[in-house]
Amino acid sequence: MSPHPLRQAAQFLLGVPTEGINPALDRMLELAQATPLCFVAVAGPGAGEAMCQLWRRGYQRVEAARRATCGAADERSDLLLVLGCQTLPDARAVIAATYTMLRPGGTLVVDAGALLDETPRRALADSLRELGLEVQPHAHLGAEILATRPFSSRREAA
Repeated sequence: MSPHPLRQAAQFLLGVPTEGINPALDRMLELAQATPLCFVAVAGPGAGEAMCQLWRRGYQRVEAARRATCGAADERSDLLLVLGCQTLPDARAVIAATYTMLRPGGTLVVDAGALLDETPRRALADSLRELGLEVQPHAHLGAEILATRPFSSRREAA
């Protein structure tokens, strides 16, 4: 799969190496069509390592996401990456605590590689839909699940 032209241009202009270190993170960034100009939040047990790799790749606006706690944090991120969750309940908990950090139109990519069976992957995709995120019908078939926060998303009661 060739890199997205905007990503290539941003990497070239920023002098960022185009080859990554972590194949799962590479796939997640490619799936989201992310560039170093994006505001990225990372969550889950693999967040620390992902942050370091993103910084090395030229992503300057990266933050760890544990929980969306205030209005200032909500709806700020272009991209939320969830990495390293080994079980469905863990992934659900991390996503539920952080997905409101996505701006309307923002993208969530979940590393579902640890969920080896179709049933938990399908349940994860259904959980994302229940939160009001848009998920493709066959998203559960990939190693990563992509979801988008719609522009007309419902706000959670405070």
